[in-house]
Amino acid sequence: MLSQFKNYFSVSKKEWNGIVILVILILLVLAAPYIFQHFRKDRTVDPHVLDKDLALLDNTSRNALSHPKKAPGGTIIELNTADTSHLMELEGIGSAFARRIVSYRQRLGGFYRKEQLLEVLGIDTEAFNALQPQVFVDTSRIHKININKVSFDDLRRFPYLSYKQMNALIRFREQHGEYETLADLSQIAIMNKATLQKIKPYISYK
Repeated sequence: MLSQFKNYFSVSKKEWNGIVILVILILLVLAAPYIFQHFRKDRTVDPHVLDKDLALLDNTSRNALSHPKKAPGGTIIELNTADTSHLMELEGIGSAFARRIVSYRQRLGGFYRKEQLLEVLGIDTEAFNALQPQVFVDTSRIHKININKVSFDDLRRFPYLSYKQMNALIRFREQHGEYETLADLSQIAIMNKATLQKIKPYISYK
């Protein structure tokens, strides 16, 4: 019985050498992470230096945004076609004002006179007086509203009409037929002369 047990578990020299090598490899694999961690030297980051570098980067970015390249003196830009980057070339116009001008222009359908810039949030008389010599208006660029086709939803962003006036305009057209002149619009009770003069450049009838 004992001899059978020995024969069952006996190994040759080659097999024994293989087992030893396999055990060594297993131990090396298990120990590798600890050895690597021991010999690896992490680069220490000085938090003060990091904060200083980040502040410098932030200031550089702010200066690039707040001080865009300005157009040469005497340059005049057309208000209805200029994008924000062109508007920012004007003296006194930063990124915020440029975005507001473009946004308001889109709501209007275009500017028909420079004085409408005073309707843009943040542009006061002083800012306008500085800006107006640098711009001009091409009224052919205005996108007009077909008053006989427009829906209430299409009118919602137009700044010169209140919701009540928009609704009255649509209702009156449904009841009396298409408009032919501005005089037809004046028949709407809540349409005053000041409003009619404001919307006149933006209206088409066909």
